[in-house]
Amino acid sequence: MKAIALYIPESDHGAMTENYVNEFKRNYPDLDISLLDAESREGVSLSGLYDILQYPAIIVVDQDMMLHHVWLGRMFPTMGEIRTYFR
Repeated sequence: MKAIALYIPESDHGAMTENYVNEFKRNYPDLDISLLDAESREGVSLSGLYDILQYPAIIVVDQDMMLHHVWLGRMFPTMGEIRTYFR
């Protein structure tokens, strides 16, 4: 499993999303979470694949990129909620 935070770095939610992901990595250094610019080629592709139209978005996917959960908007999930998908 891995988690991906899709966001727009220069937006009003950019710093908040980066801070959240950095804090998650500090708390759970063994879990895979990454930041991805929603306007990059890969970000646009993932957004289209999973019908994501609102940012920031945090998605949890497995090794085959099958979507397991998505959270949209500024109300980030608790870090424990994301962690449960890594069991």
